[in-house]
Amino acid sequence: MAAIVILALYAGGARDYLLILAGDTGYMSRQFGPDGVAYFTGYPLALRVVWTINIVGGLAAACLLLARSRWAVVAAVTSATAQVVLLVATFGFRDRWAALGAATSWFDLGIGVVAVLFAGYCRQLGRRGLLH
Repeated sequence: MAAIVILALYAGGARDYLLILAGDTGYMSRQFGPDGVAYFTGYPLALRVVWTINIVGGLAAACLLLARSRWAVVAAVTSATAQVVLLVATFGFRDRWAALGAATSWFDLGIGVVAVLFAGYCRQLGRRGLLH
C-alpha cells in the first residue's frame, strides 16, 4: 500500500517536474502565479540535478518496493536525501516561501516529511529481511 501511495505522489511530482523543466509558462502561471514563473525560469542547473535525483529516486523506490527488492532502500534514501537538500537550498537560498506562497511551501515541506518517513519504512523492511 505504501509503495502505491508513494508511486502516485511521485507521479504527480514527475508531471510538475516535466512541465516546469519544459518551460510551460502557462502551467507554471496557473499553479504558482507570476512569481512562480520567474522562480522556475531561472532555476539553477545544480538544483535541477538534485530535483531529478529526487523524482527518479522516488519513482524507482516505489517500483522497487512493489517488487520487494532491497534496492528500494537505496533508492528511497537517495530520493529523501535529495528532497531534503532541495528544501534546504530553495528555502534557505532561493526564497521559495515568498516566490511560491504558503500553501505550496507547506505542501512541499509535507512531501519532504513523507519522503523521509518512506525511506525509514523501506529501511525497516530491509532490516526485517522482507526485501530480497
